[in-house]
Amino acid sequence: MSLTNPFTPGFAFVPPHMAGRDPEHKLLKEALAAITGPRKDEYGPLRDGPPPILKIVGPRGVGKTALQTWTEEEAEPMDVDVEAMAWLPSGQAKYEISKFLNDMAHIPGFDRKQVSDREYQLIKEAQDWQRDQTPIENFEGILRVRLRFRPLMLLLDEVMHYDLEVLGKMLHHSQVLIDEGWPLSVVLAGIPTLDPHLEKVDARFIYRTKDIYINLLEPAATRAAVSRPFTDRGIAVADDALELMASWTDNYSYFTQVVGDEVWDAKEKASYAEIDVALVQSVEQKVGKQRLNIYESIVGRLVSSILLEQARKVVAAIEAAPVPLTPEELCACMAEGTGLDAQGAREAYNQLLHAGLIWADGDARVHATLPSIFDYFKKEQEQ
Repeated sequence: MSLTNPFTPGFAFVPPHMAGRDPEHKLLKEALAAITGPRKDEYGPLRDGPPPILKIVGPRGVGKTALQTWTEEEAEPMDVDVEAMAWLPSGQAKYEISKFLNDMAHIPGFDRKQVSDREYQLIKEAQDWQRDQTPIENFEGILRVRLRFRPLMLLLDEVMHYDLEVLGKMLHHSQVLIDEGWPLSVVLAGIPTLDPHLEKVDARFIYRTKDIYINLLEPAATRAAVSRPFTDRGIAVADDALELMASWTDNYSYFTQVVGDEVWDAKEKASYAEIDVALVQSVEQKVGKQRLNIYESIVGRLVSSILLEQARKVVAAIEAAPVPLTPEELCACMAEGTGLDAQGAREAYNQLLHAGLIWADGDARVHATLPSIFDYFKKEQEQ
């Protein structure tokens, strides 16, 4: 009997076995639990207050959006409303925020026949507010009404792309409501240029963010991510086959799905009863091609942004350093002998973050995004 392929080699999907993210799951569950706590009165703020704004920061393809999607699924049985937004690009921000707020103005699960006179009056107040204000000014008013009825979590993804004016106001209004104790949780997600983007909106009012930095999986989590979708469905995986699959992943969440997907398809076509090393070896070329696509996209961003010389300096500096460098140390290295001032070096550094060549972890240390990306980059430069 053929089973459905459980692997999802695309960004934003929740994998069949979300390995290695237990600490992150715990923090997100705690945020959901906090906004479902008791209130001071029936329609009032929480007794103990909501959690601080959460930030999920990591390179592309490590599972940030998957964490948000997982959180949305966890929220449903807890009776927490979730509003998710991918981004608010410049030029479309007014349209997008208007559409977002129109969706938010709907109070889920309520109609005139079901609500009390007091609740109906609150909903009417939201509608009046929406009619009299510009879209972004609606934001706090609509949230105020919704939060009287049910806790709400805002999942804002790809935040480094948000229009600055709209982002600043959304975060400011959200922080006001959080400070007042309303059952609101905000989760921001983005690549490491998220923090520089927040600096541009002068978001110092978000003074208690809880930061979640994620990147590569631990080796044990990688093995679980590629093997469990098979073994959970009664398909044995030989030890040497598992080791080979894991070696192709770079402990990178996206690659675990690519490898698993190709092996699964090969198993179905060849009607294998178990996963052995010969089956895994048969998909090496296909896996390599998809890995190459990721490398090419990263280096392609460097070429398009004319950052190749700075990238060479950064790769050499990181590989030569006895311990991981801080962003400040790396910026100083980039500025040396180039005529770049401190601001120019920082902008180049941020562009390298955005391209995906490097990333900075929670200890403010800079690393290669993927262990193999530097080797690929140097090989391309030699050619």
